[in-house]
Amino acid sequence: MSTMPGTNAGGGPGGGDARRRRAASVTLRQGEGHRAQSVGDLMDPANKSLADALRIAYRLLLASIVVMIVLFAASGLTQIETSEVGMRVTLGKIVERGLPPGAVISWPSPFGDVLKVKRTDEFVDVKRAFFPSLSKTEEDTLNDPAKRQQGLADGGRDFLDPDSDGALLTADGFMVHTRWQVTYRRKDGSDGPTTLERIASDPQEDKDRESTERQIVTAAIRRGVVVAAATMTVDEVLYDQSEKKNFRRVDVVAKEEAQKLLNQMDVGIELQQFKKVDQIPPRFVIKSFNDVQSAQARAGTERTDAQAEAQNKLAQAAGEGAGVILSQIDVYESRLQAGKTAEAEATLGRIHDLMQRRTVVIDGKEVHATVSGQVSTRLSDAMQYRTSVVSRARAEASAYAAKLGAFRSNPQVFLSGEWTDAYTAFSRSETLQTMLLPPNLERLVLRINKDPEVDKQVKMRLAAKEAEDAAAKRVKERADEIYRKKLEGNSLEGG
Repeated sequence: MSTMPGTNAGGGPGGGDARRRRAASVTLRQGEGHRAQSVGDLMDPANKSLADALRIAYRLLLASIVVMIVLFAASGLTQIETSEVGMRVTLGKIVERGLPPGAVISWPSPFGDVLKVKRTDEFVDVKRAFFPSLSKTEEDTLNDPAKRQQGLADGGRDFLDPDSDGALLTADGFMVHTRWQVTYRRKDGSDGPTTLERIASDPQEDKDRESTERQIVTAAIRRGVVVAAATMTVDEVLYDQSEKKNFRRVDVVAKEEAQKLLNQMDVGIELQQFKKVDQIPPRFVIKSFNDVQSAQARAGTERTDAQAEAQNKLAQAAGEGAGVILSQIDVYESRLQAGKTAEAEATLGRIHDLMQRRTVVIDGKEVHATVSGQVSTRLSDAMQYRTSVVSRARAEASAYAAKLGAFRSNPQVFLSGEWTDAYTAFSRSETLQTMLLPPNLERLVLRINKDPEVDKQVKMRLAAKEAEDAAAKRVKERADEIYRKKLEGNSLEGG
């Protein structure tokens, strides 16, 4: 190692001045032929490596920024399914409505967004709003038809807890419990669903709890049910039974009321199916309600059976023509009771013509009744009887005229012949007993008793005749009673 010229290795004053005048330098040599390197030359590779690292980091930063910009721009790309409809929003303003299914691009959030809403039916189950609180066991019993009535009647209280029990009040002051299932759909307008513009809803909020939309629909359903029940009786709400001519079921009225409220709010929601899935009276009196319902069901069954039997008997009586003949009989009786004798006689004539299968005019229309059954049989028997009576009367008249001529020509011969005929007929009687007496008998006393066998046969014939007459009388009285009840029923309906 050697020092550069002018350098004071001893560190004296001269040497110190030299160090202040110029920078020190060191030359390192190793062997012959090696070139001397300065400190600056040794620092160049480090500076270059640092510069390269900074250059790469800068380029990576630029690439990351570009990727982030691309990803940010791509976040505005949204897929609309076939069951959805959407609207493009930019800076909080709707710029395009009714977006069709497919890929849709918009400004990324928060500058823009694509709002989507399903066009399929949504389901709302109103189970507890108007129903008493039930345990798990009671709920299972409710779904079992075999155990339903007894299971509900055994439980329950004579009061309701407003915090847990729901109910409906009817127009006649009764209380009932119901459950409902409703489906609704968002309306599709020409410019997109109104629901998106009227109801603000956070998608995350919809997942966490009941959405604002469903809350609005549920409130409308409850209001519609309450209004409908308040205008109907308990039978109309529970059993859809009414004596009103223009009666509409409770589910129909409730749907109309609920839809009316949604239309007033202009939320773009249309109710589809509105169904009452369960209904019970208060549990404390459910057994009494069920007894009444069972009695009404039996009465309906018996009424149906009676009507079927009536139709069967009418068919047996007159066949297909029973209806028109019966209506004319009602007309005849009403006119007869009103004192319209002439009109009643005309109606009676039409009845006779109908029963004889003749065409008649009723209310300006020609009517022909196809009469069969007992009416036809009895009419045929009556016609035969009339023919036989007429024939017999004519035969008797002819015989009388012949006998009259014979009497006028020779009365003695005629009387002798008639006496002989009469005696012959008398002697052939079944009840005649003949006894032969000896001649030239001055006095004979006889104690005569009836023949037991003959008397028995006579009594049997008389008893059979009385039984036939009694049976015919009972049939007639029963027919008269049925007819009288029918007249009373018609008069009540007419009143």
